[in-house]
Amino acid sequence: MKSTPIELKYIYVIILAFASGVTYAQGRFKQGDEFQRQVNTKSNCVLQRGSQTLRVGSVSIVIKTYKVTDASERGASFTITTDKLIDTINAMNQNLVYNSGKPADPNSVIQVGLQKMFNNQSIVSVNNKGEILNLKRPAVANDTLLSFAGIQPERLSPGTTLQLMVDFPVSVALKKGYSWKVTTSSAETNYTVYAISSTTTVVTYKTSVLGGSLNSRINGSMLIDNNTGVILKRYSQSVSTGYEMVNGIVYTATRRTAVTEICNKK
Repeated sequence: MKSTPIELKYIYVIILAFASGVTYAQGRFKQGDEFQRQVNTKSNCVLQRGSQTLRVGSVSIVIKTYKVTDASERGASFTITTDKLIDTINAMNQNLVYNSGKPADPNSVIQVGLQKMFNNQSIVSVNNKGEILNLKRPAVANDTLLSFAGIQPERLSPGTTLQLMVDFPVSVALKKGYSWKVTTSSAETNYTVYAISSTTTVVTYKTSVLGGSLNSRINGSMLIDNNTGVILKRYSQSVSTGYEMVNGIVYTATRRTAVTEICNKK
């Protein structure tokens, strides 16, 4: 089947975007670069089991530093350190406040678990597309703790993209209004270029996550640095439904989450 002129035009744009993205990737970081990423999360969750209902609200602030310890045309290595972690949880008319700047209450399982998360330091190597090649990190905080505390987990595993960056090339060759879809075994995301300049690109997205314990619908936007692929700002809202396990007991769950991320070069 022959390609129409319009199809050829879009193929050409995609090729240009990819080529430009690779060029930027090779020179995006220098040894000694540091990026500070702050993630603010507000979450409200309703857990139900029969006539029993548990409402959990949380507000968290997580600040991390990504320091480039090595860089070349092939990629870069980062040391990821959690600088600050504040989490406020309201459940059953009681407030729990954890602040990494203060000693954790040894009698609180939640505070002790969050303190271990704060003390974690990860070493990650990525290729020139931002994909993780290998990593070294302490034991990961369990998903139940993170979910209950309303903290967005940072998924670090080989083959995934470092969450500091986008997993697609950005380039001035892209045009406002251009959209595309990415489908995996567990999620489908529709992206649209909302605005673009010589230095930054704004992309909006809608994601459907299906097949896990929680099915989610996510709407968001990202302000991306064209040169590095680093996400300078991200806003997202999500609604998740399904089930969660608390202390070995399964509850049906509905969670609403709003996340704001800001990243600055130090």
